[in-house]
Amino acid sequence: MHDGVRPLVSAAVIENTYAAAAEHGAAIAAVVPKDSVRGLSKEGSYAIDRSRLRLVQTPQCFDLELLRRAYRLPELPTFTDDASVVEDLHPIHLVEGDYRNLKITTPEDMLLAEAILRSR
Repeated sequence: MHDGVRPLVSAAVIENTYAAAAEHGAAIAAVVPKDSVRGLSKEGSYAIDRSRLRLVQTPQCFDLELLRRAYRLPELPTFTDDASVVEDLHPIHLVEGDYRNLKITTPEDMLLAEAILRSR
């Protein structure tokens, strides 16, 4: 699976994710957060250890029969992407993504994408 709003994905990320899925059954590209992250509570906020977090990208690759089984499951509010559907049945292997594989959702993202394309 690949997000149409991530047009700058590299061939290497696609190939590495596909190869990992062939070996492990399910794999997704992800990167380490660069920013500090805070959680929210009734008392305010608290620091979260970003070394334990990953920002999910696409591609997300799965064994086809595993994906079919996953999509037969009842829908849950925790389903945010294909990996969150599959992980109820099978562990998800993480593959190193690429910060240039950005998701274009805001005008600022478009500016960054244009800068990346000009640098190629």
